[in-house]
Amino acid sequence: GTPVSRAGLVLNPEAAAEANPRDETATRAFTSVSIKTASGQCLTIDPTAGDFRQNLIPVALKACSGDVGQKWDVLTQAKHLEQGVGGALVVSGATQGCLNFDPRRAANDQVILFSCGGRADGDGRATNSQEFAFTPGKTSLALTPLNAKDTCLVPDGGKLGTAACTGDAAQVFTIG
Repeated sequence: GTPVSRAGLVLNPEAAAEANPRDETATRAFTSVSIKTASGQCLTIDPTAGDFRQNLIPVALKACSGDVGQKWDVLTQAKHLEQGVGGALVVSGATQGCLNFDPRRAANDQVILFSCGGRADGDGRATNSQEFAFTPGKTSLALTPLNAKDTCLVPDGGKLGTAACTGDAAQVFTIG
């Protein structure tokens, strides 16, 4: 099997498919797009950098190449999204995992991909750790998780980290 970096040591394709199914019922504001930092780097995931279910994957910042690990969907209506809160899910095109901010994790490991809905086995309903403030039609935005409204995702040493939101240009990402 394919080796993985975290728990399980070997990718389990059946468990990964169960944990991260594609939501065919979702409304996608954007499909298969890149998300770039102010300096032009793309949010990038390596499907083997997580656990055996393709959870706990860190989000790296790399030169844009068009690789599937740099493709993202932005969902504005989905089975794992609480309606009426003005949020959106940011979903990996490579794994179907959701961008997730978990402040309970170690400081350098809080921004990860995780099963949409917040349960490792894919059975979760919705969690605000995966819902990001979103205004339809906007292509430049801060990535602000709804579970920490004063926290912005930011470039941090080659990967996504967090900082207090300041409105600084470095905290703005471009979709497309």
